[in-house]
Amino acid sequence: MRQLISRIRAAISQLVYKRIILAVTILFCVGVGIAMTNMSQLSSTLIASQALQNATLYAQSIKEARTLYSSDVVNPLNSDKLINFSHDYNPTKTTVPVPATFLIELGKHITEKNPEVSVRLYSNYPFPWREKEGGPQDAFEREAIKYLMQNPTQKFFRSEEFRGKPAFRYAEADPLTASCVNCHNTHPYSPKKDWKVGDVRGILEITQPLDTITQKTRGGLKNLFFLLAGLSVLGISGLSLSISRLRQNAKQLEQRVRERTAQLQETNVELLKEQEKSDRLLLNI
Repeated sequence: MRQLISRIRAAISQLVYKRIILAVTILFCVGVGIAMTNMSQLSSTLIASQALQNATLYAQSIKEARTLYSSDVVNPLNSDKLINFSHDYNPTKTTVPVPATFLIELGKHITEKNPEVSVRLYSNYPFPWREKEGGPQDAFEREAIKYLMQNPTQKFFRSEEFRGKPAFRYAEADPLTASCVNCHNTHPYSPKKDWKVGDVRGILEITQPLDTITQKTRGGLKNLFFLLAGLSVLGISGLSLSISRLRQNAKQLEQRVRERTAQLQETNVELLKEQEKSDRLLLNI
């Protein structure tokens, strides 16, 4: 009977042990699935955030360069009428580009050095000599002009296919400053002559590929995922070893209890025998 009870206890203990390991494994798999989903979302967020930051810095640098060129180069020289400033800029001639042309040329040089990056300045009111390339070329640019004309302080951006590759397209308004309004309103070929300070003259767009950013971001997250997976496996292994050790300790304790119980039973039997002897001796006396 006792052996049967011991076997039943061992079977129940083994079943509980297997159930615990199964439950921990299921929780681990669920945790890995949740982690993969969250990492995928985190990857997309990090890629968009990094691309937005890069594009913002690009645009800010380009506009600051144009502002510095306009204030420290064009204005002083133009006031003394020493240099001929023209949109028809040619490095081989004694001409200096106007600020807008300088920005366009700067964008072209950036694109030449980084073929996958595109820097464009476009508008709904391009000058006649820029009608072909100075207006919006696709749906993104048309939407950017429409949105930024109504919200000049905001940014317009999204990820989409560009030249057959995934890219991040970023656009911001290029408002007129006081030094530019007079030039645009008095130029004989200006398509619009009632410009005011702060009006959106054009849109500056920065387009950059997402391949490099995606590879770096996903590579970092992949390493992080493997690290978490390794730590989880180690945790499960440690938990399994701990449970196994506890089972061994429980068995050893149970064995000691059985041995102690047997010893107590033997002692009780001896005491009963001695008690019987004492009783018989008393009866004889």
